[in-house]
Order: sequence, then C-alpha cells, then structure tokens
Amino acid sequence: MDIKQVERVVKLFERSQLQEMTVVEGGQSIKVVNAIYSQRHRPQLVADNGENISENDSNESAQVRATHVGIVHLSADAVTDNLIKKGDRIEKGQTVCFIEELTRLLPVVSEHDGIVSDMVVEDGIGVEYGQPILDVIIH
Repeated sequence: MDIKQVERVVKLFERSQLQEMTVVEGGQSIKVVNAIYSQRHRPQLVADNGENISENDSNESAQVRATHVGIVHLSADAVTDNLIKKGDRIEKGQTVCFIEELTRLLPVVSEHDGIVSDMVVEDGIGVEYGQPILDVIIH
C-alpha cells in the first residue's frame, strides 16, 4: 500500500460517518479511528450500583494509555476472561491489560479511579507508546 492510497483512504474516512475502519491489502493493513466521532457519540453507562453516568454529569474523563509499544492483551492468557470491560469500575493501581513487548507481558496499570466508558483498542491489536487503551469516567 503506497502513501497515495493511504491518503485516499483517510480522506474518504474523514467524509464518512464511520467510527473506525480497517483496510487490508496483501500482507499489509491500516486501521483508521475517528476519535472525534467516538467522543461525541458516547452511550450512557450504568455503574455496578445502578447509578446513571453520562458525559453531562460533572464527572471528568481520562484515558489509560499504552506504557509500551507492542500487542495489547486484554486477558492474562487465551483461556481467561478479559481483565476489564466497558462499564466496569476500576481503581488506581489496578492492572487493566497487558502489552506484549518482544516475549514479555508487561502490565498496564490505571492511574485513575472510575468507570470504564469505552474500550478504545481490541485484543491482539498493536499499540504505540502513549496510545489510548481505554476511556475512564472519573467521579
């Protein structure tokens, strides 16, 4: 895939109402995510205790970001459930996922207490340092 093809894909994507898109050609793939669209269209969440939480409340939002470059793993192995999911309450210091760097699984730890409002990445996706992994509503 050459740079002109990538530019065309991005321009088409910007004009569409898609939230994300993956284009695969040959052995290469590119994933484009519209972060502005996903921030405007966040659904209302219900916390474990039944309270409604939405962006209109006086709650702050934050992101948990990748601390390494590698492949995201939302669970410790292929057999266990994901560590967290959308709507879960998380605490500061809690491991939310792992990043596989070379042959090591490195934990990604939340810096915030709150409720997971969106899982930005999927299991098995490559991430760069500082890339958002999940959104958290802090309250």
